[in-house]
Amino acid sequence: MSSSVAAAIPVPMLRLQRLRFQFQAIDPIRLPTFSGSAWRGLLGHSLRRSVCVTRAPNCDGCLLRGQCFYSTFFETPAASAQIAKRYSALPHPFVLEPPPAGQREHASGESLALGLTLIGPAGDQLPYLIHALQRAGGIGLGREGGRFRLRQVVQETSLGSDHWQPVFEADSGTLQPLRTAPQVLDPCPEVLVFKLLTPLRIKQRGRYIRATGLSARALLGTLAARVSLLAELYPPEPTVPGLVAPYAGPRTLERGLVHAAIDQVEIQAMQVRWVDWPRYSSRQRTHMQLGGLLGQVRLSGPGIAPLWPLIALGQWLHLGKNTSFGLGRYRVTTAAASQG
Repeated sequence: MSSSVAAAIPVPMLRLQRLRFQFQAIDPIRLPTFSGSAWRGLLGHSLRRSVCVTRAPNCDGCLLRGQCFYSTFFETPAASAQIAKRYSALPHPFVLEPPPAGQREHASGESLALGLTLIGPAGDQLPYLIHALQRAGGIGLGREGGRFRLRQVVQETSLGSDHWQPVFEADSGTLQPLRTAPQVLDPCPEVLVFKLLTPLRIKQRGRYIRATGLSARALLGTLAARVSLLAELYPPEPTVPGLVAPYAGPRTLERGLVHAAIDQVEIQAMQVRWVDWPRYSSRQRTHMQLGGLLGQVRLSGPGIAPLWPLIALGQWLHLGKNTSFGLGRYRVTTAAASQG
């Protein structure tokens, strides 16, 4: 490996809001092992009932498709003909972070939470999402339809800080938008560990990569492509002044620099396994398998330093397929921290 790549590669401008919706169970709630699909389905159903004015069975051919919040949030039309030609499916302007897979049972009166990261202009529509999730509580979650009530919404004050501040209180009904500060990066480690917290699905040549086929190029190249496309689709032009702190950066990633850096990263060690995740699609009325990789990957090499801002940012955006379900979630730690 050459060590010619050194300077950090600036990441594109992205407006992000990390939110946590805090609920209280009215009925006992039993969730599937991975509840992202259930939460996404409930949110989509409730949001559509809240904002769709045509009551059409789907969004195809709807005159309002480009303006309706449900459509732009869940159906994500292409911003331009050029983008539509390049991609068969576009990333949604949100990422779900459902409760950990082990938290399946919630008794009446217990608390539960749903993480939601909003990307770009989707942050301006927070009142609609609050209303939709309040309404969703009356519909119910899980196979038994356990009801819940929204108590509070909190927002992370700066990306990755894990410091949260209330922005909505259900008792008062008041919403106070928060100015979000950009992420403050820790020093770049020489060796870092990708901890794959939810199934990672990376597709190459029509097939999903299994543990034996995972490479640094597949992992980091997929992340770079996602961040680039999100920056292209959802440029940071907030319509609510002061909602988000000014953030200076390029519009796109420098692909040449990114690829050169990726070439200087290697997998030092890996402990990953393929895990099948069954889900039922009410839209397609069929059972599906959405398997992916779980575990951890240790990366090293001189390319890590220039890619560090990208890798750190990706923790809040996830990577791979089905990120709107909460898949592809990862955290990075130093090798020493992972051993401890």
